[in-house]
Amino acid sequence: MELSNTITPALDGAAAPSGALPAEHAPWRTPEPPLQRLAARVTGSWVFWLVFTSLAFGLPLVRSVLRPLPEAPPVLGTMPSYALVDARGQAFESSAMLGRILIAEFVSPSALALAPSPLDQLQRRVRNTGDAVHLVTFLRGAGAPQAAASSAQAHAGVWRWTLAGGETNELEASLRRALEPRLGPSISLDGKLLLIDAHGQVRRFVGSSKDEIDLMMRDIGLLMNLEGKK
Repeated sequence: MELSNTITPALDGAAAPSGALPAEHAPWRTPEPPLQRLAARVTGSWVFWLVFTSLAFGLPLVRSVLRPLPEAPPVLGTMPSYALVDARGQAFESSAMLGRILIAEFVSPSALALAPSPLDQLQRRVRNTGDAVHLVTFLRGAGAPQAAASSAQAHAGVWRWTLAGGETNELEASLRRALEPRLGPSISLDGKLLLIDAHGQVRRFVGSSKDEIDLMMRDIGLLMNLEGKK
């Protein structure tokens, strides 16, 4: 039996059968739509990602810079000058507070002993303002600094919060007269907080609810921003 001298080509090297379609025109390969090819080309470009990143991060920054700030709260009156004594027996005068934003309250020592002051929470919220914001509790009644010693002891080391007393009745009466043109007669300071700017002008007269304190915190930021631009 004779063996054929013809060698069959290996499968991987075999020539394509006559009449076979090229791979790119094979029926099992669907051509990509032109829009998809364009999208792939665009997103594969470094220019696209540079523009995209610039817009994604730049536009919000530009909008925040160009957005107008809310107006500062109106001036309600001027805080009268005072010369009082703090719970440590040291002088506490209004002239020493000029240049600082004050959050103040008027309260009796007995009321302070029964319920915590809202300034106790506010001191935490203004802790990042440095010495720009100071808290003051004006204690009513004669001999108030001595009566407040125990209350002050509970806040020992709180350098931004002063408990002061002395002639606070006269101060309170003068303050009410200063606020009457804007707030009307028969003003009561009980349970109220005063926001006083760095020039001694009263800007807010609010209660101690969360919404009112949030509004005061916003105003503190506005006043600090305005002072920083001067």
